[in-house]
Amino acid sequence: MKLNKHDVLSALLQHNYFPMQKKDRDEIPPVFTSTSFTPKVAKLLIDTALKRKSEGYDSVCVKLTRFNGVSRDCSIPHPLAYAQLAFCISHNWVKMDYITRCSNSQVKIKKYKDGRLVVMDYDSSSFQRDSKNIKSILGKRFMVRTDIANFYPSIYSHALPWALVGFSFAKNHKPPKYKLEWYNQIDEKVRFLKRNETQGIAIGPATSNILSELILTRIDEKLSKSGFIFCRYVDDYTAYCNTEEEGREFIRELSEELSIYKLNLNINKTKFFTLPQPGLDHWVILLRQGLPHKNKLSIFEAETYLDLAIELSYDYPDGSVLKYALKSLVGQNMYVNTRYFLIGKTLNLAFHQPILLPILSKLFENIPSLHVKRFAVELNKIAHINAINRHSDGMAWALYYLNKYKIGIKPDVAKAIIKSHDCIALIMLYLSKNPTFQKSVMDFAKGLKSSELYDLDQHWLLLFQLFIDKKIANPYSDNVFEILKEKNVNFIEEG
Repeated sequence: MKLNKHDVLSALLQHNYFPMQKKDRDEIPPVFTSTSFTPKVAKLLIDTALKRKSEGYDSVCVKLTRFNGVSRDCSIPHPLAYAQLAFCISHNWVKMDYITRCSNSQVKIKKYKDGRLVVMDYDSSSFQRDSKNIKSILGKRFMVRTDIANFYPSIYSHALPWALVGFSFAKNHKPPKYKLEWYNQIDEKVRFLKRNETQGIAIGPATSNILSELILTRIDEKLSKSGFIFCRYVDDYTAYCNTEEEGREFIRELSEELSIYKLNLNINKTKFFTLPQPGLDHWVILLRQGLPHKNKLSIFEAETYLDLAIELSYDYPDGSVLKYALKSLVGQNMYVNTRYFLIGKTLNLAFHQPILLPILSKLFENIPSLHVKRFAVELNKIAHINAINRHSDGMAWALYYLNKYKIGIKPDVAKAIIKSHDCIALIMLYLSKNPTFQKSVMDFAKGLKSSELYDLDQHWLLLFQLFIDKKIANPYSDNVFEILKEKNVNFIEEG
C-alpha cells in the first residue's frame, strides 16, 4: 500500500518522534511515548503558539551507547520545531516519496504494524543484510564496502533543496526571494531543529531517515545509471564487481557524487573482498554452532556459551556479539537457577556494555518481583557508573528497573544523576517518587535560566513533565506548554 501524507504525519508525531527505531524499541525505557502528540494537537501548536524568529531551537540530547562503549548523540527535538518539520514533510510528501521506491536502500520507509515509518535492523550482521541481494552477486568476483564519514553530523541543510529540485534550480531559487518555496521551507525547518545551524541534522526521529534518504537516493540513482550493482544500508555501501578496478571506479564515482552534497567517504572503512564471502559474519556462525539445544538450559551450558561470546567480542568489537548471545539464551526453556545465573551475568556484562540492559526485562518478568530486589547493589552500581560516563541509556534503564521494582536508589547515585544534567536520567530519577530526589530534580530545573533558551530546550521534556505535574511554572515566555497541557499531551506513560 502506498504511503500517504496522513500516514507520514501520524508516524512522525506519534510513533517515530523519540529515538526508538529498533525492532524492540528498546533504546530507552518504555515509559517514554508520544502517542498523545496527535496531528490535531501539533496543528494547533503551529497555528497558535508563539514562535521564535531566527535563533531556532535546541533538543534534548540522548546519549545511546554502542557496543564499543562510545556514545552516539540522538535528539528529542522541541515539540514546536518538530511539529513544523513534520507538517512540512507531510504536506510535500508526494514530491519526496521517491525515497520509498529506491531499490538500492535496505532501509525501507513504509507503514509498519506499530505505526512507525522506520524500523532499523541494527543487530543483524552486515553480510546477513546483504545476502538478500544474492541475485546481484551472481557472476561477480569482487565486493567492495565503504561508508560515509561522520554522516548525519555532516549533512548540509542547503543540500536538501539540491536533492529535491536539482542543484542549478535550487541555486537560482534561493532565499530570501524564494524563501517560501517548499524545498526552501524544508531546509528552514530542518535548521530550526538545530539552533538554525546549516551543518548536521537531528538524529533519532524518523525525520533524520527521511532527510538522509532524500540525498542518498539521488546518489543511488546516479550510480545505478552508471551500471553499478550495489546496495546501501543507511550510509554503508556494498558493491559487487567483475574486477577490482571496477570496484575502484565505484569508489571514485561514489566519492564524486557525495562531494556534490558536501559529503565524504570514510577511506579507513573502504575494503575490498574476493567473492564468494559467507552469508553471515564469522562470529554469528560460531555462536549458532555453539548454541545449546537441550530441553532445559543448565548453568554450565549457559556459562560455556557466554564464555565463547565474550572471547568473540574481543575479536569483533564492532559486532553485537554479547547481545546476540544473550538474546539467544533468554528465549530458551531453562532451569530456575539458570535464570538467576543469567540475570547476574547480564548485569555483570551490562556494567561494561549498557546496551545489554534492555535484555533484563524478559529475565526479570520470569522471576518473582520481590526477588529482583536481590540485584539492588548491581543496578545502583550500573546507574552510578553510567552517570559518571554520561551514558543516557545506561542511567535510564538502571533507574527504570529500580523504579519498577520499588528498589531504593542510593543517595550517591541520585547525586551523580543530578550532576550529569542528563534530561532522560533526571526524568527517571523524578519518577522514583522519592521526595528528596524529586526536590533535587525540581531545584535543578528551577536553576535553569529562562533567558538561556537553548539550556531550557535541552531539558524541555523534563520541564514539561514538572509543569504538567504542577511542580514548576512555565519556564518559557511562550505558550507551547500550556497548549500541550490543555490538550492532555503527556510524553511519560508509567503503566
